[in-house]
Amino acid sequence: MVERRKQVGRPEKTDSDGNRIVTKVINVNAPVKFIEFLKDNGINRSELFTKVAASFYNKEICNVCYNKLAQSPVGACCDECAYQYYDKTGDIKTFWKSFNSCPDCKEPYSHENLFAQTKQGLQGCQECQETKQERLDINEFAPKEKNDAL
Repeated sequence: MVERRKQVGRPEKTDSDGNRIVTKVINVNAPVKFIEFLKDNGINRSELFTKVAASFYNKEICNVCYNKLAQSPVGACCDECAYQYYDKTGDIKTFWKSFNSCPDCKEPYSHENLFAQTKQGLQGCQECQETKQERLDINEFAPKEKNDAL
């Protein structure tokens, strides 16, 4: 008869399919006061590191100041970096970390292909606006009303 031993240590972590997640111990240098703060507040360092690294990977936090990114229809930007820049220079600048795609033409917004903002809200990208403007220019030469007398 085989004797079953009681498991020692932490239980294994599994993914949503029930497969074992393989982990590896890594060393991370951190300030002593920070480690003491985590310990005093009962924060698990392994879980914290995993969560922050995953958020960073998923572009949910800024890679410069590590604050949460603000999401907008245009993309994700860092308000804290923008505030720090304004504080130092007095100039307003948006620090975009990632861009969404234009809902009209599906082209991604970028520093070259910026969004078009009107009083009605977001109205596509500059590429879309140029195309719409070309169509408007062509329609300017169309007759205003039908004249059968000619």
